[in-house]
Amino acid sequence: MMRKMPALLLLPLLLAACDGMPRDASGTSERISRTGTMRVIVLPATPDAAPALDLLGRYAAAHGATVARIEAHGEHALHMLEEGDVDAVVGHFAKASPWKTEIALSKPLTHGEPDDTDMPVLRIARRNGENALVLATDRMVAEARR
Repeated sequence: MMRKMPALLLLPLLLAACDGMPRDASGTSERISRTGTMRVIVLPATPDAAPALDLLGRYAAAHGATVARIEAHGEHALHMLEEGDVDAVVGHFAKASPWKTEIALSKPLTHGEPDDTDMPVLRIARRNGENALVLATDRMVAEARR
């Protein structure tokens, strides 16, 4: 019984450490709530961005914020996302995108996953590690596709 006592004493500390999971590693959701702004880039040649912007608008509103569109193109936009200068990038991305290990890509917003993994479809890119944002928006994408 004495051996189990130290482990039992640590249990409340371990459980407290799990409070509020998932969290954003860099505090994106908290910053959105604090500043009232969610910074989003819509890549050029994305005329069908409306479903993604609607979804991100609902996410922002749930955090007392609005979406502010930021202008940027291509690789520069994704570098801005990686650096935390924007919160999301909307555009056409392939499942096999070379960026897939650097950013968190949502499932397609408007239809199922194409059989061709190189076919770009409308997705939302989020910064890796921002788990609360990624999980919440992934759930919203899944609900929208039902």
